[in-house]
Amino acid sequence: MEIKWLGHACFAITHKGYTVLIDPYNSDYTAGYPKLRVKADKLLVSHEHYGHNYREGVLLSDRPESDCPFAITELKVPHEFKLGNWRGFCTIHILEADGYKLVHMSDLGTQLDGGQISRLYGADVCMICAGSITALPSQEAKRAADEIAAKVIIPMHYRDGSRGAHRLESVKEFTDKFESPEFIHWYPTDTFTVTPDTEPQVAVLKYCGPEAWGALAQEEEKPGRKGLLGRLLKK
Repeated sequence: MEIKWLGHACFAITHKGYTVLIDPYNSDYTAGYPKLRVKADKLLVSHEHYGHNYREGVLLSDRPESDCPFAITELKVPHEFKLGNWRGFCTIHILEADGYKLVHMSDLGTQLDGGQISRLYGADVCMICAGSITALPSQEAKRAADEIAAKVIIPMHYRDGSRGAHRLESVKEFTDKFESPEFIHWYPTDTFTVTPDTEPQVAVLKYCGPEAWGALAQEEEKPGRKGLLGRLLKK
């Protein structure tokens, strides 16, 4: 199972040739990231904020729902510490297939209760905001990841040089909360492959940009011919 980080909170998860894309960002409102133009078989949006709901940037295939190898369930959580009264709610997506459980934590803004922990517990992969003024700060995000005992933690939604809002914490502020440096794996790629032998870790993926999107990238539109010849070719 392959997980590709496309920037901010956006991931493409591919299993058995089927790709689910989560939380496409609008580059007009997400500092430092280029325009998103990708393809997928299914799209999930955790909440209606510009950094997560850019449906226009995703070209969906016409594959039937029955082709999806994932069982997908949802968990509604507050976006912030005021229990949704300020920024509303967002959706944690739980994707399960062939014994794997992946959770995309969206912009979780409060600590999880016992019932929520039980639904997320033992996740193979947890994609979680590494530190946000409008979601959990890094210390609390680390605590949430610990509570669900995720095998692999992939940080997202953080400041990365010129990418991400200045009010976001850097990913290092999140990784520094872990006592064992050897637990932190810094990858030179934006892609992580989950296997039965994957060892417990924090997997910090590298943002590689559109040139690394490969088969996920939409084809560039070819400019049409102008004049009489162009009109004849359209007929």
